[in-house]
Amino acid sequence: MSVLLDAAAAIDTRLLLLLLLAILDVWAIGMTLGSNGSRREKVLWSAVILLCPIFGCIFWFNLGPKPYLLGSARSSKRRPAA
Repeated sequence: MSVLLDAAAAIDTRLLLLLLLAILDVWAIGMTLGSNGSRREKVLWSAVILLCPIFGCIFWFNLGPKPYLLGSARSSKRRPAA
């Protein structure tokens, strides 16, 4: 009986991790498509995230295009007065 309970717990843990990874991938691809990068960057990052789900998300988080945010530091930079 204990062996069956251990197997069921392992399956539930794997399913939860798989669900978490799927949610993270969908979120990362959504953020990539909503970024201010070029179309080529968006397609390439989406492919990396889909083909390598764990490492693709980590690489995207560190190196990928950043999302467009209203009022961000980039958009609020002013030109110096001459």
